[in-house]
Amino acid sequence: MSSGADQQSSDGYFTHKGILFNSKVNVESLKNIENLAVKEDDVFVATYPRSGTTWTEEILCLIYNGGDVEKVKTTPIYTRIPYLEYQYFPEGQTEYDRFLELPSPRLGKTHLPYNMLPRQLQEGRGKLICVARNPKDVAVSYFYFHGINRSFRTPDSWDSFLSDFMAGNVVGGSIFNHVLGYWAHRSNPSLLFIKYEDMQKDLHGTVRKLADFVGRKLPSTTIDKIAEHCSFRSMSKNPMTNYSKHPEQRCRFDTTNSEFIRKGIVGDWKNHFTDIQNEAFNKVLEEKLSGTGLEYDFDI
Repeated sequence: MSSGADQQSSDGYFTHKGILFNSKVNVESLKNIENLAVKEDDVFVATYPRSGTTWTEEILCLIYNGGDVEKVKTTPIYTRIPYLEYQYFPEGQTEYDRFLELPSPRLGKTHLPYNMLPRQLQEGRGKLICVARNPKDVAVSYFYFHGINRSFRTPDSWDSFLSDFMAGNVVGGSIFNHVLGYWAHRSNPSLLFIKYEDMQKDLHGTVRKLADFVGRKLPSTTIDKIAEHCSFRSMSKNPMTNYSKHPEQRCRFDTTNSEFIRKGIVGDWKNHFTDIQNEAFNKVLEEKLSGTGLEYDFDI
């Protein structure tokens, strides 16, 4: 066990720098990520879990392929964009090592908090895209995700999970601390902070914003093609993005009762939160976000 881990449970969960991780995160990679030699044309997607990661990744892949949908139809998203801190299949192979082997421009994803990113990335080398989703919808989506991810503990109930989520006692730690860590650096020109709800309201505009940010000027017809391919309907049925294509992913996810790409809507939290839960959550929101300038759309 690396000295970077504070403690580890019998089921493989561990804490590192106060953040809870599950057994598929590689502790050694966490240490290596901070020292990663970042290239100027590297691009990283950073999110709290269940905040639009796969959506943004697919858009980026198409941007870098000039909107050629055929080029992304043959390779699963998790193969195209390594999940930096993850220990992938087969066991022992790390995504960090695979990222190092990619030809430039390299695309990577992470759920790490800002202060655990590569130092050179924090210093402005490369490009960083943070996607933030309203935490009520994240809580619901994350609850269902715990039910399909075989390496996650299954929650006792929605109520107990929500309590843990609000307290930050879930994999990834506090969503409030996570997002605010990125929000505090939003003036950095090498960081693009976008909101999931804005992607829902204006996908075409988001695609253009992402393309401009990574220095890829695309014609309107290409933007239209990317937006169409990356609609929720298309993404949920696409075996290259819904984690249904390969046997190792079926080993990782049990989608009997819920899909990896489930609903993708804004406001689903209203179908799950009781009035009492909503009151308690709003109180935490006020405590965490007061004075930060960060606001969320909880319905559109």
